[in-house]
Amino acid sequence: MFKLPIRRERRHILHIDADAFFASVEQVLNPKLRGKPVLVGGPSGTKGIVSAASYEAKACGVKTGMPMFKATRLCPKGIIVPGNFEAYRRASQGMYEIFSKFTPDVEMASIDEAYLDITGYDKAYGKSVSEIARGILMEVYKRIGISASCGLSSNKTVSKTASSQNKPHKLTVVPFGKEQAFLAPLPVRAIPGIGPKTAAALERYGLKLVGDVAALKFEEILEKFGVQGVPIWKKCLGIDNSEVISASSLPKSISKERTVYDGGLTDKKACVKILKALSAIVFEKLRRYEMKAKTVFVRIRYKIEGSVGRHGFEDFAFNKNFGGLMSADSELWPIVKKLLLRNLDAGRAVRLLGVGVTGLVRNYNMSLFPSSRTTDELFGAIDGIRKIYGENGASFGAV
Repeated sequence: MFKLPIRRERRHILHIDADAFFASVEQVLNPKLRGKPVLVGGPSGTKGIVSAASYEAKACGVKTGMPMFKATRLCPKGIIVPGNFEAYRRASQGMYEIFSKFTPDVEMASIDEAYLDITGYDKAYGKSVSEIARGILMEVYKRIGISASCGLSSNKTVSKTASSQNKPHKLTVVPFGKEQAFLAPLPVRAIPGIGPKTAAALERYGLKLVGDVAALKFEEILEKFGVQGVPIWKKCLGIDNSEVISASSLPKSISKERTVYDGGLTDKKACVKILKALSAIVFEKLRRYEMKAKTVFVRIRYKIEGSVGRHGFEDFAFNKNFGGLMSADSELWPIVKKLLLRNLDAGRAVRLLGVGVTGLVRNYNMSLFPSSRTTDELFGAIDGIRKIYGENGASFGAV
């Protein structure tokens, strides 16, 4: 029986989530709205949907995404405002500036939420990590005028889950080593990334609580859900070693090259094999940063016959813009292979092959099991299997 080695990193990760963000900003812009049920959306009480609702409106049963006509029935005294996205952007930027005063490791997960890595800052500031977290929440309230909730734990998944369990304007702390125990009694929907379809897939096996999923063995996860289930299973165990990635550390492009010695390669199949291995490394790194690419490129270097020295080579680069965003091997590799084979000069000795992606965009949305993003999650799961079993543990099958 294979046993997954469990590695938990002792870190201090915050997830800060602004409370009813759009509605709260509207109440700051118009103090007369404070304490009143605010419905952001419209354009009227009979058309559109609710983009956000204040806690006063939520108390009437209003939820984000609800049709406005239904929201006004539940909350007849609700005040509809159309929304001011420029004001929301300014408030979000203000939050980011506050976070950045405390740590450079700030990852804005969306306009109203962020991850902060404050590991070691308790020693730097001479305060406990809980005091630092409360200080950040208070400064957001004083400077921006809105409240925010915060989860504090050793990883991003648990911190995000914790921040949603105790709202509004609360700090929820999950001590190191207690992550799995904290998550166990929660419904599976509490885990970030588990939507209705994922929850339904789990519940078909009687897995309604996070602890039910965590109790499964690795082999049982593979048997029931395949590799797609591994990331969710690890989250349910409270394991998430992903880093907080600040905007300044995000790559503008990702590439990998390999020099071919011993006179170079003239065999197409050998070139395809090398480029596929390089591509797998590039695409895995792309997903590790939770990014997608707009363009892929292939680099080929030939040796010029009869030449010597560093000037005896000729380089070519070929690229393809997708007209969309991609990160999965099944989407990217066929394009890379086509670029290579279309532009490879038969008979010439290849001395270097390279592949890369550019036009990178951060992708914050995750969903698992049958959905429009199943492909993303499949290859994310394959990445996880490779980390467990090694590079040959799992791979994309297309030649």
